[in-house]
Amino acid sequence: NRKKSMKIVVRLLAGLLLTVLLPLTAQAADDPFIGAWQLDIARSTIADNPGVKSKQFVFAPSADGVLITETLELLAEDGKKHVSQIPYSYGQVTPQAGPGIDGLLVVKADSHTAYWTAIGGGKILSQMQVVVSSDRTQMTFRYLWAAGDPTGSRFNDRYVYVPVTKG
Repeated sequence: NRKKSMKIVVRLLAGLLLTVLLPLTAQAADDPFIGAWQLDIARSTIADNPGVKSKQFVFAPSADGVLITETLELLAEDGKKHVSQIPYSYGQVTPQAGPGIDGLLVVKADSHTAYWTAIGGGKILSQMQVVVSSDRTQMTFRYLWAAGDPTGSRFNDRYVYVPVTKG
């Protein structure tokens, strides 16, 4: 009897796990942002580059939407890597734990374009357009508006990311 009960429990747990994982797999297949992306500094235009040596985003499906793991390495810090996580759900403000912003609103305009709005202290701090090319060979970030940049100098910046290839 006990063996039979354990088999039933295992089957129920497996079914529950599949119920949770299958929608995430479908979401990942439909979302061109999902994956690992490396900043291509040579193809990017960054007016005030703080000395970025490398930067990588990994967009992964999560139970609540998408979780980005960002890894940043600066030239002046001799190989030290900064890792942060940025959660978001499309179409709603997602609270952020990092310094500088309280929330992030990500809205998809179409299947390959999203607008990111950073919110701090109840005010909009900046807005970026993020576009993944239809062939998924590049993802480009560009500022549309930034409260900390009244001159608009950031508007010419383009952060170009390419898919990470396994070496």
